Amino acid sequence: MLTFDHSFEDQAGVTTNGTIGLGVREIEDAGVLEILQTPGAALGNWQFLDALLDPASSSFSFLEPLGHAREVKTAVSGLFGRFVARAYATRYLGLTHFVHVRKPPMTLGGMLRGTLQRVPGRRGDMPDWVAWGPNSGMAIIEAKGCHDSKGPDAALKRAFAQAERAEIRIRGRRVPFKRYAIATRWGFTNPKVSAPMLWVKDPEEEGEYHEGEAEALEIAMARWHAATLLAPLGHGSLAKPLLALAQAPFRNRVEGAQAAARDALSAIAPVRVERADAAPEDFLIGGLVTRAGPLGSTAVDGDAGVILRRAGLRPAFVGIERTVLKRVVEGVPNLGSFVQEGAKLAGERRRGEDGAGSWVIRLEEDAAWIAPVAL
Repeated sequence: MLTFDHSFEDQAGVTTNGTIGLGVREIEDAGVLEILQTPGAALGNWQFLDALLDPASSSFSFLEPLGHAREVKTAVSGLFGRFVARAYATRYLGLTHFVHVRKPPMTLGGMLRGTLQRVPGRRGDMPDWVAWGPNSGMAIIEAKGCHDSKGPDAALKRAFAQAERAEIRIRGRRVPFKRYAIATRWGFTNPKVSAPMLWVKDPEEEGEYHEGEAEALEIAMARWHAATLLAPLGHGSLAKPLLALAQAPFRNRVEGAQAAARDALSAIAPVRVERADAAPEDFLIGGLVTRAGPLGSTAVDGDAGVILRRAGLRPAFVGIERTVLKRVVEGVPNLGSFVQEGAKLAGERRRGEDGAGSWVIRLEEDAAWIAPVAL
């Protein structure tokens, strides 16, 4: 577990300073999920951080600056900043379901008339994510990574300004949510030692839910999260109706999408994962991902992992627990009661688990074996 100097400003404006730890594996796993859910992106190599970090340092410090040209440093810092922020938000903020913010107004729940909207008068880029967690509720998050020698304060202010441009409303009425700005300043060993910093600003926005609205929004977020993760893994037949379930404004369309999602889910052969250390108890639905990108679900068989490992492609299986998907399709309320791992502390979760029923199983590193299951 590598450390960051940590500064956290809560909704009352009180700042707490100290250190926090994040594991390289959990940052990289967050990066796998993040890139898979990014529209149009193909996944490249992971397991890259160890080669860039100073092995003699107990903090999250790179051996040297991330490139020479400012635009390269900015681009790489921004990408790594998203990975670190998502891992941090999962471990320390209790957020489990992430959806990339799209052009507002963005429909979160169609029948609910729930939307993410631009705050009137606030121009500029929108924040990175709208997210939900069983112990945290709804959140809007903007992540920044920087290489500023003075620290991440300027990046934090930019992130907070961006997070302030969005709000969550149901039927035109603002509902409760948190805004998070997360800024990371990278540490380097060479040419000059500097400490890695992770600064967070956490204001809370007041609002009100009417009966059943909080649960309906939770279900919509779970459908968004599952759909955007399953689509690049080769399960468009399930992802499409899940997204329609989240967005459809009328009951007849919801019922049609629900029937299509049930049919698609029943037609997919799940995968059993075996590994020596805490394998998932449930079957998973997902696909293989390699350093060259996603292979989808068609490449999954008992020998695929062995062949891909021998080819040096560092295969991983990324998937979602089948029971979780069944309940997401059916719209079971109170997600925190059945996505049980989401209610646990991050330290209690098993390796590769994110708390949303999603898993990143690295076949090589985890010494895992996968095989399709005939139901």
